[in-house]
Amino acid sequence: MKSIAEPEVCAETRLDAFNAIEDVPLTLRVELDKRNITFRGLLDLGPGSVVVFPRPTGENVDLYAEDVLLGSGEILVIDSALAVRVADLRDKPSSEPGGEDTAPRPEAATP
Repeated sequence: MKSIAEPEVCAETRLDAFNAIEDVPLTLRVELDKRNITFRGLLDLGPGSVVVFPRPTGENVDLYAEDVLLGSGEILVIDSALAVRVADLRDKPSSEPGGEDTAPRPEAATP
């Protein structure tokens, strides 16, 4: 018969396994939104140009470690600096049933 404390011990043991790699640097990326434009559209951009994105104002942004989607967060301004508050963390890797694809997919350029 299992005791209630056993799952906590197992969770601690799993976290201890990461001690060897806890200081490995990762790139944390916040993706506000993305949009496909033509190369001509890119060349036409200049100072003062405005690029409109389909994501509505106030919607959460995506958080990535390297290219793996970790969750979402909300944009904040703290002491004149841009910050992100973590709102949600994913709990399923892409290989599990019901998990979302975490790899970014190239989108076809629109003319």
